[in-house]
Amino acid sequence: MPTIYNGKTTGIALKYVIEGKEHYKTNRNRLNVYKNQFIILRENIDYEVYSKNINTKGFCLDINPELLDIEISDFLKNDLLFNQPFSGVLSTSLGKSLYDFTNTIMECDFAQKPMGVITRFKDDLLCFQNDLMVLANSLQNITKRVDTQKLLVSKLFEAREYIHLYYAHKISLSTLAGVSGISKYHFARVFKMCFKMTPLQMQEQLRMEKARELLRSDKISLTSIAYQLGYTDLASFSKRFKKYYKIPPSQYIK
Repeated sequence: MPTIYNGKTTGIALKYVIEGKEHYKTNRNRLNVYKNQFIILRENIDYEVYSKNINTKGFCLDINPELLDIEISDFLKNDLLFNQPFSGVLSTSLGKSLYDFTNTIMECDFAQKPMGVITRFKDDLLCFQNDLMVLANSLQNITKRVDTQKLLVSKLFEAREYIHLYYAHKISLSTLAGVSGISKYHFARVFKMCFKMTPLQMQEQLRMEKARELLRSDKISLTSIAYQLGYTDLASFSKRFKKYYKIPPSQYIK
């Protein structure tokens, strides 16, 4: 038998699935939200959430719109923000905060410091909203239909999250197209239009940022770093690093 819960949001609601899969029904929307995905709902929305034959664990936080310190009407007009699942525990600050909070903060901490928690998520929520506004402007060049834009955003976020998870491995365009469910030709074009870089450029950016982090440790050799980041040899890694940072890795660590 499925577990069913009916509720009503009392603010801008953040709902994050920690384990399992949840099914949401809001008005005419039906959404499947999987592990490490989150959704955002407007204030005063009736919803039903249920899970069927699977252990499910989630987290919900309602933020009073008055605490956002913005023109709330403009915030609520951003249709890309609401009623759709987002993948982003690695690739968005809001997703990272939701993941970190549910994995490191105990319920007693939340009860003792509720305003601190809400302020933390408020800032990430506003940042996330601004990012989606930028995406909305880019997607206007592809389609004017909001439902299509939302579907593209959800798919692109899945692909971007995949890159953040597997950046140290070889990632083909065909793989990313399969993850997103978008044809290879259209995926490459839409991805670059929305994120201002190709998937390969994003992968290299992540590798270089991780390389710089690892180079600060004297315990890891350059060769180990090269292999850890997915390069075939030290020469390949050094060449890419120098091209990216204008300095060889051997000089960066000195």
